[in-house]
Amino acid sequence: MHKLKRLITAAIVLTFAVVSVLPAAAQQDTTGSGLSISPTLSEFTLKPGQADKLDINLKNITANKITAQASIADFESDNVSGNPKIITDPNHVSPNSIRKFILGMEDIPLDVGQQKNVTLAIQVPGDAAPGAYFGIIRYKAVPAGQNAPGPGEVSLSASVGTIVLIGVPGNIREQVQLTGLHIYSGTRKGTLFFEKPTKIGVELRNLGNGFVKPFGTVEIRNMTGKEVYTYQLNNTNPRASVLPGSNRILENEIKNIGAIGRYTVTASVSYGSGSQVLTLKKTFWYVPIWLAAIILAVLGLLILFVFRAYRHYRRESKRAYRRKG
Repeated sequence: MHKLKRLITAAIVLTFAVVSVLPAAAQQDTTGSGLSISPTLSEFTLKPGQADKLDINLKNITANKITAQASIADFESDNVSGNPKIITDPNHVSPNSIRKFILGMEDIPLDVGQQKNVTLAIQVPGDAAPGAYFGIIRYKAVPAGQNAPGPGEVSLSASVGTIVLIGVPGNIREQVQLTGLHIYSGTRKGTLFFEKPTKIGVELRNLGNGFVKPFGTVEIRNMTGKEVYTYQLNNTNPRASVLPGSNRILENEIKNIGAIGRYTVTASVSYGSGSQVLTLKKTFWYVPIWLAAIILAVLGLLILFVFRAYRHYRRESKRAYRRKG
């Protein structure tokens, strides 16, 4: 009887808890704010003192009125995929910031489903040093009208942004290192694979002061020297950039790894005018799991045979010694 009462009480409490949570969850879904932005990347080459403009399209993709709050964020590379890692330290001033280059930043009110084209002025200071400058033009969706946060409240809405790369020509130092070749099967990196490798990553480091857009060829040959697969590195429009002082791994999917054995990957990479070619090779082995199991079984049997033969030899040696004694 006491157990039954406790179960009924627990069920009632749980029911009230669920009922009280559901309205809050429903209210949170209807008042969420969001934006879409295009383009997500804009690139410019501007001399000191030269001006241009940046056109951005913003759209309110929520069911509420919002204000798109504008800001500029400095970032650095994640040194892997090249994705931007926003600098959150307010005391860290990036020497490559575009903050002094962008004019006309202001908040944009957007009605439900409304789109607006925003034009920002780009003005390169006359004393700007040659090199690479970059940042993110960010817009944060903040509820407007009755849904606006009250005094002391903070909106936790996500933000969207467009990456802006500005190259200032002049005394640009171009220096690149081809630092590594990585072979992957899924997310696993290595040189011995029991499943077919699926992609190759070419790692580069930019030691110069400008943007680098590497290009080149990656080829794979089998044990007999026959080419089984080749592809053009960084073959996109526009080509991906490597930021100054950073690393980036350019990954591509590979095919035709079928036969068992050793393969050799050769990356030939150029940059800038293409006058210099960097070359790096790496080998890997593909051994299917069933074959690896057979090899291990054979090795195990061989070791067992040698061990037993050695024990037999020791026993016979002891017997011979005793007979002589």
